[in-house]
Amino acid sequence: MNTYIKQLIEQIEVAIKKAPVKYNANDDELEFDTHFATEFLQGKPEMISQIVGIDKFNFPNTDKLNEKQLEDILDALEELLKAYNWEFMFPESVTNKVKYQFIIDNWDSKHVQCQQGVVQIETCKFDEDDCPFPGHCNVCHSFKNDNDTSHHLCKGKVDFESLVPGFSNEEDENLRADVDKLKELIKQPKCDSYITGIHNYCDGRCKKCQFTEQCSSFALNKELDSLKESDEQQNGNQLKVIFKATSELIEEELNKKGLDITDAMAELEGSEDCERKKHNLEKQAESYAEKVTRWLESNQMELESRMVASPELGIGNHFETITWFQLFIPAKINRAINGFNNDKSSECDLFDARGSSKIALIAIDESIKGWENILHIIPQKEDGILNILRHLSKLRKELEEYSPNARDFVRPGFDE
Repeated sequence: MNTYIKQLIEQIEVAIKKAPVKYNANDDELEFDTHFATEFLQGKPEMISQIVGIDKFNFPNTDKLNEKQLEDILDALEELLKAYNWEFMFPESVTNKVKYQFIIDNWDSKHVQCQQGVVQIETCKFDEDDCPFPGHCNVCHSFKNDNDTSHHLCKGKVDFESLVPGFSNEEDENLRADVDKLKELIKQPKCDSYITGIHNYCDGRCKKCQFTEQCSSFALNKELDSLKESDEQQNGNQLKVIFKATSELIEEELNKKGLDITDAMAELEGSEDCERKKHNLEKQAESYAEKVTRWLESNQMELESRMVASPELGIGNHFETITWFQLFIPAKINRAINGFNNDKSSECDLFDARGSSKIALIAIDESIKGWENILHIIPQKEDGILNILRHLSKLRKELEEYSPNARDFVRPGFDE
């Protein structure tokens, strides 16, 4: 077998030498992107085996290879694919044996071959019932996995004091004014026409919002932006100012209630909240976020090519919507779960939980529209996108059942 492996690798090396010459755009990024987009979108998909000139039957089964032989062939195969600008997108934990078998199983699959720019070959359709990497990838099944049910915020104690930057004697004089200014802005907004709480239930897309002039959070962020601009000449102290101002305000409020911040932190670290098990809705939302990352990694060149070749289709806007809400959805669902599941929840907590549920549902609605639009533009990606849409639809349905009055919640400003 060692002799055969050596001959096979030599055959692969010959195929590498026959790979097409790389396209040279003379460092012109726009020319490169345009050339790749044209090749990728207009090229004719052909079988890998035909393009490289090595038939599938040449590759031995995994059960006939020892670990060293498998590693040598896989290294040669990956170099061969790289020479022809292809890359199979595997989960990080996939073993060499699984990689090799998957590549060989798909050796006769058809793909466009480009002179430059990597063509990413999608390996996953996000079908939870037909996973190509069982036991090696938990993107689809993570929310079903009961091995780790602890909440992600409670897996380790947080040393909050270490997160607050200290002030040296030299810095105090220079930064004290900025800290005091920020504290006053947080406590006393400048505009009397601000809508109370409007920022708690918005989608965070300020550039598309008609209520920015009535939002104290938007005003605060403007002040922070101006602080950042002036701070560029002051060794980047913006974060120190934010942390210092926030920590001082919290300590001042605790002192008003007769509480010591050290005691409060000890009570927080020992609270029952850190024993809360992760809710199924949180698992599903986090799993969706992981699926988005995997899908985008596998289809990055497809998206970028279509943005370059056909910007009028608006795929960039749909891509922006999906990525914007990717982590937004888990965050808002987590906030809703915390409000509903706390035995000590006040009416204010329940109000906030319903509002968080509503904006999470709105984000899911927008994400579903984004995926549907991308599916319309790239119908050949139907399998993966439909499975992601099924995941989102299931998440939406179960969140609506969990918080049945969420859709009726009146968001300050937006629904009034």
